[in-house]
Amino acid sequence: MLFNSAIFLILFVVFYLAYWPLPVRGKHILIIIASFIFYGWYSFPFLLLFLFILFFSYYISIPIVRHKSKAALAVGVGLLVLNLAFFKYFYLFAAGLGHLFGLEYLIDIRRNLQGDYGIEIILPIAISFYTFQIIAYLVDCYRGTISEQIILRKYIVFILYFPQFIAGPIMRSTDFIEQIDQPRATEDRMLNGSLLLLQGIFKKVLIADQIGAVIGPVFQRPESYDFTMLIILIPGFISQIYADFSGYTDMARGMSKLLGYEIPENFTGPFLSSSMSELWRRWHITLSTWLRDYIYFPLGGSRRGEAATYINLLVTMGLGGLWHGANWTMLVWGIYMGFIIAVERFMSQNKIRILPETLWAEGMRKFWTWFLFGISGILFASPGIEQAFQIFGGIAVGQRGSILARFGLVIVLCIVVLVFNYLQYSDRLKNWLGSRRGLRYALVGLGSILITLLVGMYGDTSGSFIYFSF
Repeated sequence: MLFNSAIFLILFVVFYLAYWPLPVRGKHILIIIASFIFYGWYSFPFLLLFLFILFFSYYISIPIVRHKSKAALAVGVGLLVLNLAFFKYFYLFAAGLGHLFGLEYLIDIRRNLQGDYGIEIILPIAISFYTFQIIAYLVDCYRGTISEQIILRKYIVFILYFPQFIAGPIMRSTDFIEQIDQPRATEDRMLNGSLLLLQGIFKKVLIADQIGAVIGPVFQRPESYDFTMLIILIPGFISQIYADFSGYTDMARGMSKLLGYEIPENFTGPFLSSSMSELWRRWHITLSTWLRDYIYFPLGGSRRGEAATYINLLVTMGLGGLWHGANWTMLVWGIYMGFIIAVERFMSQNKIRILPETLWAEGMRKFWTWFLFGISGILFASPGIEQAFQIFGGIAVGQRGSILARFGLVIVLCIVVLVFNYLQYSDRLKNWLGSRRGLRYALVGLGSILITLLVGMYGDTSGSFIYFSF
């Protein structure tokens, strides 16, 4: 059940009308029931698996909170990692061992298991997000960030909260648990929540899906297209995934505001960053901070010398790449990101500056960061390394081939994405709009009519959110 589908929006309206008359306990129970329905809509067996993980993690957290038990923490985190590794990385690791030891059966294990036993390992939806969220909870219990055991009902609401459950933001205990008994409905919160919900649908349906429909086939057969079309992939895909994922985040935050809660922002104008380090402080913020706090810092961060710091950056971003997908392309993507951040750190530490401190130079730095991130998008979106190299090779040699019928639309939508980035980057418009309540009411009214028409025309045939596959 997609956020951008008519059936979900209808059910959310029914849920919303039933939600506010209830006491806090009743609100929690209704959220839990709705979350079960929402997840079970995708797969009932995987809902059962998740419930096992949910209850196991809750009860293993008790000795962690009370006794700071390292053994309980190791067991809890270990099971979560094994669960993620089996469902997400089994084929990758098995094929890697097959190549290492020359075992043909393991090299093509997916096809062999299907052919011999009819077995296929399917990735449970949201497994990457809920695994990271639960690990953070257990570690926070051990570190003392969570000093008292919360009741089971509140824990289930925190982990299973349906607006953000499938694709984040990855919430910490400090993001949500403190407000869990105090949902507040204010006029500003309801208005802003409605605007965020409408904005998210707009980004998904009118930007992300439209770009994806044009450029999607190019990633499958890059050898068939003209090099100019391959170049369009560089801004095209990062604009698509930004509109797709930030659109989901807008919808999750909007629904949360309508339910009286605040959840973290995941994007703050990343395409206007002056460095890759800054970009990752503005892009998928809850993942970036999770990687920093639960991988980079435990590895030693920057406390063990420069050489160790660079290694820690590469390892952290490499693991972040693998978190996004179980293939070697994602690992290369993560290491590419880590390498650029390491180079930036080296230049900063050694006071190496290529461009002066001028306005045009700052514009060049922003463009260069956006371009390097666009290059990474080719690795991210390509089905495999071979297709990524075909795209880069086709651009390098000026490959001739087919022209996309709607490539002009992609360029226009990429510009629209930059406008949305500016609106996130600068608080000027946000503050101006916040002071004009009547205008916000008008935008909600007109936007609701427009979005209803869009969802009716495109919503149920719209693609799934890209991060649902992670």
